[in-house]
Amino acid sequence: MKMNITIIGGGVGGYPAAIRAARMGAEVTLIEKDKLGGVCLNRGCIPTKSLLQSGRVIKTIEESEIFGISCGKAKADFKAIMKRKESVVKQLNGGVAKLLAAKKIKVIKGTASILDPTTVQINETKEKIKADKIIIATGSQPAKINIEGADGPDVMNSDSFLQMKTLPQSVAIIGGGAIGCEFAQILNNLGVRVTILEMMEHLIPGTDKEIALALQKSLIADGIKVVAKAGVKKIQQVKNKNTVTFEHNQKTQKCDVSKVVFSVGRRPDISSLNVEELGLAHKNDALLVDKYLETNIAGIYAVGDVIGGIMLAHVASAEGECAVKNAMGHKEKMNYRTIPACIYTTPEVAVVGLTEEKARENYDVKIGRFPFVSCGKALIINETYGLVKIVSEKKYNEILGVQIIGPHATDMIAEAVLGMSMQMGVEDLAAAIHPHPTLSESIMESSLTLHGGAIHMP
Repeated sequence: MKMNITIIGGGVGGYPAAIRAARMGAEVTLIEKDKLGGVCLNRGCIPTKSLLQSGRVIKTIEESEIFGISCGKAKADFKAIMKRKESVVKQLNGGVAKLLAAKKIKVIKGTASILDPTTVQINETKEKIKADKIIIATGSQPAKINIEGADGPDVMNSDSFLQMKTLPQSVAIIGGGAIGCEFAQILNNLGVRVTILEMMEHLIPGTDKEIALALQKSLIADGIKVVAKAGVKKIQQVKNKNTVTFEHNQKTQKCDVSKVVFSVGRRPDISSLNVEELGLAHKNDALLVDKYLETNIAGIYAVGDVIGGIMLAHVASAEGECAVKNAMGHKEKMNYRTIPACIYTTPEVAVVGLTEEKARENYDVKIGRFPFVSCGKALIINETYGLVKIVSEKKYNEILGVQIIGPHATDMIAEAVLGMSMQMGVEDLAAAIHPHPTLSESIMESSLTLHGGAIHMP
């Protein structure tokens, strides 16, 4: 008899889990209250990268004369840019639906609550679904800061940002993490005056400090105003402008803008699950799971943003597949050792493993660096800003972390992820023959600085 698995949430945690379960022979029901693909596809990863790509095209046109091509001044059509974004989302959304249909997965549109460990109810229709195992993948929602004026009409979160109909003249972005930096560059590329207010000492806090400061320097050079150590106190709307009041260097300062965007992270969404009555353990709205992604109630698993932790799309997908395998009778622990994190600004940022600061807390480390200005392919494409940085353990040459800021960093980090997953040392990475001319040579050269010396660097 087939095992019945019900998955609550059709985002990047839920739908890959559904496909994996079907491939393993389960009868699968997937419940999604909104759109398949979840936040990532509809209101996150995909639409933001589409908007960033439009900005890259503008930059390419403006720099075309460097390559011997005259294009004139680029003119952005915001409505057309947003329309393309929606087209990309729609196409991928439809693709997910086809994948699920091909695996004969039953998809129900509705809000689910769990009545008991084997029963899920669709709240809108009261339909009850019996399941041998349940996987919760309800994702997250934008976090809020409890400050005066946060609910004002000109204050946007990440969801409403992506639904803008017209471009504002100026924007203050509260929060300088990955999302805030991407939003800032999207707007700046389209001619909006942007100020980022970040409460920590620099942008993308938690990232390797050298890399974070390099990105901050680049954004400032592009015309984005960055105020670090800024504690926002209130937002006031007066006529056609919004005044953001914040503390900086022990002084009260103000910033007048057309719109305000909150980009202060996300929080797990357990709002409709019936967690209290069911007795599902949670902390700070995040469901608690063991190393096999099972909750405190046997047979109920949880994956993705709803369990907190590393709130990234690819992590949710990996957790979803891991949870399915365990629900189907395997015993597989989720491995978080080599999780890459990416920021899709220009320059891109991609990291995996330990930062230099974290590594120095427990290891005797040595650092390898190779700048893109010394890379032939980077010069060819006119993107020479940035570097590859390898953090290694001195005695055994173990790679502890890799950080990249520069062109196509988010693609190149996969090599570092693979190498670290296979527990390669810097000598292994240095010995691997890389094609020329490519950006990936910079990874080889960075490892060579730790093992015999880089070829293309003094």
